[in-house]
Amino acid sequence: MKKVIQIWVWIWIGLSASYTLAYPTYISLNGLWRYKVMVKPAPAMQLYRFHGTENTMKIPNNWYLAGIDHSGVVWFQRSFLLPPKYKGKRIFVEFKGIDYFADVWINEKFVGSHEGYFQTFSFDITDFVSWTKKNTITIRVDSPFEPIGEYWSLRKTLIKGVLNHHDTRPGGAWSARGQDKNSGGIWGDVNIVVYNKVRIKKVKISPFLESENLAMLSVKFVLEKFTDEDRFKICLSVLPHNFQGKRLILQKEIEQKEREKEYIFTIKVVNPKLWASWDYGSPNLYCLKAEVFSYTGNSLFTKEYVFGIRSIRVDKNGFWYLNGKRIFLRGTNYISSHWLSEMTKARFLKDLKMMKEANINIVRIHAHIEPEIFYQLADEIGIMIWQDFALQWGYSDDEEFKAEAVKQAKEMVNQLYNHPSIVAWCGHNEPPWDAWWMKYKYDDYDPQQNKILDELIYVALKEEDETRYIKAISATNEHPWYGWYSGTYQDYAKPSKTPLVAEFGAQALPDLASLLKFIPLKALFPKSEKDWQIWEYHNFQRHETFDLAKVPMGNDIFEFIANTQNYQAELTKYAAEKLRLQKFNPVGAIFQFMFREAWPSINWGIVDYYQRPKKAYFSLKHAYQPLLPIARLQERENNREIEIFVVNDWLKAFNLQVKWVVFDKDNKILTLGDKAVNIKENSLQRVGTVKVN
Repeated sequence: MKKVIQIWVWIWIGLSASYTLAYPTYISLNGLWRYKVMVKPAPAMQLYRFHGTENTMKIPNNWYLAGIDHSGVVWFQRSFLLPPKYKGKRIFVEFKGIDYFADVWINEKFVGSHEGYFQTFSFDITDFVSWTKKNTITIRVDSPFEPIGEYWSLRKTLIKGVLNHHDTRPGGAWSARGQDKNSGGIWGDVNIVVYNKVRIKKVKISPFLESENLAMLSVKFVLEKFTDEDRFKICLSVLPHNFQGKRLILQKEIEQKEREKEYIFTIKVVNPKLWASWDYGSPNLYCLKAEVFSYTGNSLFTKEYVFGIRSIRVDKNGFWYLNGKRIFLRGTNYISSHWLSEMTKARFLKDLKMMKEANINIVRIHAHIEPEIFYQLADEIGIMIWQDFALQWGYSDDEEFKAEAVKQAKEMVNQLYNHPSIVAWCGHNEPPWDAWWMKYKYDDYDPQQNKILDELIYVALKEEDETRYIKAISATNEHPWYGWYSGTYQDYAKPSKTPLVAEFGAQALPDLASLLKFIPLKALFPKSEKDWQIWEYHNFQRHETFDLAKVPMGNDIFEFIANTQNYQAELTKYAAEKLRLQKFNPVGAIFQFMFREAWPSINWGIVDYYQRPKKAYFSLKHAYQPLLPIARLQERENNREIEIFVVNDWLKAFNLQVKWVVFDKDNKILTLGDKAVNIKENSLQRVGTVKVN
């Protein structure tokens, strides 16, 4: 039975400064590793023995980025020494990300396996290491090719979301080459972690706002011990991370005979500084410093966890509330890269800063999980995150897969739980049971496929997190795609069928400098079917561009680029403005698709793979201004009038002088006017009407 401890202790002095805070200690294993590509299948647990003549690869890395276009098994190995001063301590090996299956040996002795691409995981290797000679770590990494038809793409078994099947992948979603350029590899950091007798794990910090002036923190964690000692002292300190304030300290003596035990502590925070997105407040962050001491006062464990205090909820109308205030979500969809090791802090930071500059306040991480640093930066900058689980379209319905998916969904929540920027979890993007269009793609389409799977994942997400909004699926009816897959973009002026529009957009070519980096010069302005195949491999959609959107190709590549970028910009601006004119009637959230290209391609990104903005980036920036005037032409019988609105997403009112000028088609002034108005906070107001012939 889990023991719950609730205690409030306010002490303004810390424990003695003489204690050495040294554990856990990290020893990096990043660097050059030997590797061996296995072209022919071999028994899964048959250890490959390195000869010392193999090539080397810098880790972390995706093997495709290292020049290896391979689906299947790659073996990795390196040596390491352990400093004698750590003898007698507990030794773990920790991985920040391996795609997709991993089997690990230390000194040719098997220590464990793992499935999944995004999780941080570790193994206790204390009993396997040597203190007198070099140790070897050997890893079998398997990122397999899923048999086409049997599993891929309707009944996939790898939980990789868009990294395994998506329109934006190399080769696209529906070609036999859709699994090209595999995402496999040891893409995250590898460390030896040294612990001293104990470690704290599975830390979950849950804030609950009791009132404007009071928050209660529930701090839940598991204490694991590696000693026969059973009496310890725990000290939890709550202190400001990015602002000035006081430190709160909670101390407790505990007795633990079990190897592992879960604890829950409750800490009261008076007058909390709340986390909010950049436009609805400030991204205030706290730090929880967790310390464990032996009963005699020796430091055994010290670690810091950054978190924020805020509340989020969605009401029955689909409207979102941050810290008790109703807000409007101006969002985008995001896939950083199909090879996560190339995403540096600097590259993420540039994307996030560009998002903020474009007035985006929330990002939907589309059907995958990003590296940890992305969420840390979003916390700091103040951009909210809607986090999808890594399920995209159809998956196996067998019991083993469902169990693994539930397990990994829980791991996603627990790994990212303390990031205040994450305000929502979503289980599955366009599952088969909600995607009627799949009957045109698959002869054996089952309209009930994955329904039970999604119900199980929804329950699992709810069990793991009671503080955030949980969404079972991102539904097809929330993805209108007018002007690209159906209708015209003028259809966005019609009443929305849902309060949430999770995807809207259109493709556009990048500029010429970017296009020349991945399209051969001879195919730069396509003339033959062979040329078009190159373009379509890089995700360009001919039918949608020419037949549905009716974008003209023009006479040369310069006109072609301009035509597609103009169309994307027009659609983006029109859709965003018309949806914002339905603010809270019924629309509460909109998400443009998508922010940036995830590989050198021609896609829906308003920023290309090389982080160069397209014209639509500036259209979105304009249409997403928190305070935005919008003109709408209304035709009633033989009368036409222009309605002038102001949308205000700020949580404050404005006294404005609104001026307007109406031109005819020849740019002659028909009329002009101005009006002094008080614009209420977080509102949509019609401020004027102009009749025109």
